[in-house]
Amino acid sequence: MKKKSTPYLIGVPNISIGLLWGMNLVLIPMLAATITKSNAELGKLVSMGAFTGIFVQYIAGVLSDRSRFKMGKRKPFILAGILTAAVFICMMPYAKTYWMLFVIAFCFYFSLNFFQGPYYSLIPEAVDEKQLGLANGFSKILSILGSGVILLAGPMLWDMDHRLPFFLAAVIALVSVLSTLFFIHEKPGEGKKTEKLAFDFVKFPSVMKLYVSVFFVFVSYGCITPFFVKYCTSILNFSQATASNGLLLLTLAGAIFAYPIGVLSDKMERRKVLLIGTLIFASALLVATFVKTMLLMYLVLACIGVGFIAIQITIYPILSEIVPPERLGEFMGFMNLFISLGQFISNNLMGYVLDRAGFTWFFPTAALMMFIACLMIGFSRFEKIKTENIPSEEVDA
Repeated sequence: MKKKSTPYLIGVPNISIGLLWGMNLVLIPMLAATITKSNAELGKLVSMGAFTGIFVQYIAGVLSDRSRFKMGKRKPFILAGILTAAVFICMMPYAKTYWMLFVIAFCFYFSLNFFQGPYYSLIPEAVDEKQLGLANGFSKILSILGSGVILLAGPMLWDMDHRLPFFLAAVIALVSVLSTLFFIHEKPGEGKKTEKLAFDFVKFPSVMKLYVSVFFVFVSYGCITPFFVKYCTSILNFSQATASNGLLLLTLAGAIFAYPIGVLSDKMERRKVLLIGTLIFASALLVATFVKTMLLMYLVLACIGVGFIAIQITIYPILSEIVPPERLGEFMGFMNLFISLGQFISNNLMGYVLDRAGFTWFFPTAALMMFIACLMIGFSRFEKIKTENIPSEEVDA
């Protein structure tokens, strides 16, 4: 039997994910701005997080599905990823040229994705199905806490010494993972009976509908990051601290609603919770187009935080219900291909658009992509897989 504390313990390593990806919102763009003034180069640099996510999480998922380590099939990959990510995040402030920073950032993003894929596969394996919403909700609270720490403390430490927030990120990430991972029980990896990769995702229509929906969600998300701070400073004349505080409010709003949304998703159809989240997110983006004051922008960001946390809490449990359990890591990794590809495309295209046309279409483009995701989810059904029979058979949820 799984321990009652497992839904809470399994979420602690998510502090590191929230914190390290939170660096992408403020600190890494701030560091890149000391080397280049080009929006296109900034977009290209940050898009490497999405680019590596296209293939790294899939590779890590496939390998961990087939691993035979005594400590478990996920833990070795989690530990390898977080240790190398901590090293590369500490190296970033020492980059002297754009391409040096680019290479270090690429290695950092590679390591972080290598850790993240097996970790997210471990959650549904370690937690009872009826507590998946609770576990994901609590883990997102801790992820947001990690983001909040770096958004709040990062700019202050930056003013003292550019290296300090990067060192802080590495330390907190390591402590959050290493201090808790060994308390999570995982059976020794047994590996899969076959080493053959099927690449038969199209045989699972529910999975493909979820993948396409998630793709448009993160196309929208990628249109906004990493340019939001620059939009606030150049168009709205906010300070960097004010813009960073807005992102902090976004994370806090998500933290406040993460637990109740997680519990709600255990009690009602998760697809409906996902749909509501995308509708809130899309509507807030559309309203943001017309916002000119700090107070209203903060309100919009709070709504975005609620919508985005609903999306994050539901997509992974939904996937775990509609795929063969013995291939969970593989399908988790492939979903991240859609997540990352969406961000990679929009990061780069938006960077070029902003250099040539300015911020006129900044929020409207993002809102349109999120509304497409709403339509996909609204007209889709995600059918649970019938695990007692042939893995590829599906039944109505």
